[in-house]
Amino acid sequence: MHPHPLHALAAAASLTRALEALEAAARGWADADHTLTREVSIPSQVFGRRTSLGGHGDPTADLALGAWAPGNPNPHAAFLGSMMRELDDLVVHVRGAPGQDPLGRLRQAIPGMSPRVAGRLAEALTHLDGTVRERIGLPPDLTPVSGQCPACRSRGVLYVTTGRLLVCRATGCTCAGDGCPCSMPVRVEGVGHIWTATHPLVTAALAAVPPTITRED
Repeated sequence: MHPHPLHALAAAASLTRALEALEAAARGWADADHTLTREVSIPSQVFGRRTSLGGHGDPTADLALGAWAPGNPNPHAAFLGSMMRELDDLVVHVRGAPGQDPLGRLRQAIPGMSPRVAGRLAEALTHLDGTVRERIGLPPDLTPVSGQCPACRSRGVLYVTTGRLLVCRATGCTCAGDGCPCSMPVRVEGVGHIWTATHPLVTAALAAVPPTITRED
């Protein structure tokens, strides 16, 4: 696969984790505020609305704010609503009904995107992921692994992402295009190095990483 879609998939998987943590923070804030109404449906922006009957719907930012904070502003819920609106804007051209898990729809669509579109999406999702993580103090979902980057020959710069992809985080280490020693199946000049779980370089790295840390999303 082209590296741009791979970077987009990595960013989407990381953002999913970040939104889960943000949602948990919003729920924790609501649980600590005893003035809030309890007999309401609590929508999950990441996985769909959960009601007392266990059903799933298609939440919106307004539903989230209304359910979590009917009387008092919930800063985490408000921020989550803002992030979901950003995702709604990104997914507007992706097939599917409005409001249905925008991040999930993006992840499903990424493999079929053109490299140019996937590259721009990767940048947007990476920005949102960083914004959410900075807001709640969540570090990047990157697990360091041993080994040497085949391109820059540096050690201590390889990391496994949330979606079990391997990336090089060395400053200035980007693909040189045709002839680059990175061994990526598709070499694209200027793109950060990223390898899939089936690449021999990654197979060895993943063998030493606990599966609970790098589960597939």
